[in-house]
Amino acid sequence: MIKKIKSHRFHLLLLVWLLPVFTFAQVENNDGINFNLRNFLVVDSIEDLLVALLNIFVVVATPIIVLFLIYGGFLYATARGNVEQIKKGTNTIVYSLIGGVLIIGAVAISVIIAGIVDDFTV
Repeated sequence: MIKKIKSHRFHLLLLVWLLPVFTFAQVENNDGINFNLRNFLVVDSIEDLLVALLNIFVVVATPIIVLFLIYGGFLYATARGNVEQIKKGTNTIVYSLIGGVLIIGAVAISVIIAGIVDDFTV
């Protein structure tokens, strides 16, 4: 029974792994069989891919940072003199602000590097 389940898992994993290949492949029968893979990404270079990934990261991380700032403020406001909860709220606010600064810094560094690379490529 266990071997049967493992076998089915393997076949499912193989299908999931090969599905994109079958989906994005083109077969032409003009002078034989030609197998071509289409580029399903909208980016044309590594730089565009990294910028797209950074933009996705910023879009996902910004609401998380805002939620943690709200959560830290809520903890701080409802502490009622509890030292442990005040520390927890303060740490949550500080760490979320540090995360926000790091994300803004990553965007700034990518813009600076892109500007330097563009200056060298004439």
